[in-house]
Amino acid sequence: MRRNTDVALVSLGLLLGTTGCDAFLTGNKLSENPNLPTAAAIQPLFVGVQAGQFTFQEATAAMMTCEWVQACGAANGRFVQQAGQYVFGETSNIAANFGDWLQVYGGGGLVDIRRVKALARAAGDSTWVGIAKVWEALTIGTASDLWGDIPYSQVDTNTTNPPLDDRFAILGSLQTSLSEAITELASGLGAGPGNVDLIFNPGGDQSVATLRAKWTRVAYTLKARFYMHTAESLGVPAYTAAIAAALNGIGDPTGQGDLRSFHTKVTAERNMWSQFQVSSGFGTDLEAGKALADYMNARNDPRRAAYFCLNALGGYGGDDFNVVVNPDSISNFACLPPRFAADARIPYVSWAENELILAEAYAATGDTASARVHLNNELATVPLPAVASGLSAAALRDTVMMEKYVALFQNIETIDDYRRTCVPAITPVSNGQGFTHVPGRLYYPQAERNTNTNIPDPSVQLATHGFRNKGDVHACQGSDALP
Repeated sequence: MRRNTDVALVSLGLLLGTTGCDAFLTGNKLSENPNLPTAAAIQPLFVGVQAGQFTFQEATAAMMTCEWVQACGAANGRFVQQAGQYVFGETSNIAANFGDWLQVYGGGGLVDIRRVKALARAAGDSTWVGIAKVWEALTIGTASDLWGDIPYSQVDTNTTNPPLDDRFAILGSLQTSLSEAITELASGLGAGPGNVDLIFNPGGDQSVATLRAKWTRVAYTLKARFYMHTAESLGVPAYTAAIAAALNGIGDPTGQGDLRSFHTKVTAERNMWSQFQVSSGFGTDLEAGKALADYMNARNDPRRAAYFCLNALGGYGGDDFNVVVNPDSISNFACLPPRFAADARIPYVSWAENELILAEAYAATGDTASARVHLNNELATVPLPAVASGLSAAALRDTVMMEKYVALFQNIETIDDYRRTCVPAITPVSNGQGFTHVPGRLYYPQAERNTNTNIPDPSVQLATHGFRNKGDVHACQGSDALP
């Protein structure tokens, strides 16, 4: 795809992430002989992929979706607050998420992931190929969560107008790719990335066998996630497939098996949420969301101190886009709580998610006993009291989804969970944009529409699936096909 990269500021996340990528590239030793052309090319390229995807998973789109599910709030009337009030479009909100779009497809995104795969394949390193396939699945799966139908199958066929692939076709392709990744990792061929694997081996002290096992489990958890993305439409077969995958998924409750970002206290390598608070000039705009804070307060959730700063009243509280609340009751992130620390590692695919996928899928298929086991496994690590027997399958599923809402704070996956289940039961924000429901997706950036004739006009986007993704048919999603 052709790209107009001469945009002065396409996204705050891209601006901050560029320097981070540069630092990662120069700050890590190569673990193989730099005189070998393939090794010299693949290692910094792979580090750049990881840095680029840290930016994508933590920058503008993550902040917007955090606001949409009302885990975050905002003030001061600038673009941060406007994003939470659904003021967005193909030319708004810092180039309409064009920076996020570039992180998916440009340098550090799909184009470089596929270069990594090609170089690893040429070197006979199936371990590295498998890891790269997992990264591709996470990247494209997240992009489809945000934009629905996106270019994928023909983005590297020398066409300047790659078509938009159907979202369910994309999810099917990712299932195939993840199965291939699992096979590649099981082959035992190749040493993999060594200490340029910033997820599981930045210190270079993990064995190749250990790394293969961890990436294999991540692949299975991603398979389970993507099966759940089809469950509202496909029903029991999707839940059953998700259970089968998740039973092989991440099994370490300590977090050591999670796919988490890697950050340091070096200025340009900081957590993106931290960079936003400290360096963007807009850090005071973002606040805790009332829906999340209220729920955590109601059960005295121990994670509040990790997520929020104490408010002026000495407790925790959130901003409500619909109701004016006492400013002293609102928590912000200015103190840089642990999840906003410079070197905080944000989980993108985790044991907690895996356990809660199992809990939801078992509840949805009527196996409440198994659902409680997996929900209580996750609650025990918080720690929070176990859920007793007696809840109906539907009530248990809602309980699972509320716990997942809390556990996946800062994760883009929360918007997909909301679209599937309408949990939490939030009130859409009163707005002047004509939205009567929480937005179902992002607009394609105008810069992409200018170069790809397959990108539909915004009015067509609004009219397609009611401006939400295929399969999002839950009642709370309604239709916002605006005139």
